[in-house]
Amino acid sequence: MEIITLSLPEYTLTYRPDYALLGKRIDVLLESHFAGKIVAIRALSLTDHPDRTRHELIEIIKTIGTDKYDRTRKGVAYEEFAPYHTDLQASPLIIGKDHRGFGADIIKKFYENTLLDRGYRLRIDLLVIYDLHALVPATKIETDKPGVDPRLEKYLFRFKDPDHKADALCGIITIL
Repeated sequence: MEIITLSLPEYTLTYRPDYALLGKRIDVLLESHFAGKIVAIRALSLTDHPDRTRHELIEIIKTIGTDKYDRTRKGVAYEEFAPYHTDLQASPLIIGKDHRGFGADIIKKFYENTLLDRGYRLRIDLLVIYDLHALVPATKIETDKPGVDPRLEKYLFRFKDPDHKADALCGIITIL
């Protein structure tokens, strides 16, 4: 498991980011470090972890395998995700095959979509890379409750070995 730093000083929320330019730099970095790997990538913003520094959050993830360190904290769209009992939401990809365009897409989602569901934009600060083979799709357990749009279910996962979540980590990219 490696920690990789990507410097993107031009990536701010002051103006609409250049999705293609910034995204390509993310895609190239992914391919240079994880070529051929089948992964799930979880994008995180430090805004969602206001009481943690970047270093503290990385240490937590390295230790417990995820950024979900507070069991009482309910994330955005909690009610929609709850029936699945998910461990995380992440993008499944094969690096070198279908990852090109991921960087642009995720930056765009954090800039545009978060404004719709949260009321504010987010900058991606960390990309957590998981071995997809260490995860299983999170199927809906509580079938009597509403869930997410079926198109989004492919992003919901549980750990195969919940007692060893950190073993699923392939790397963490910190975006400065």
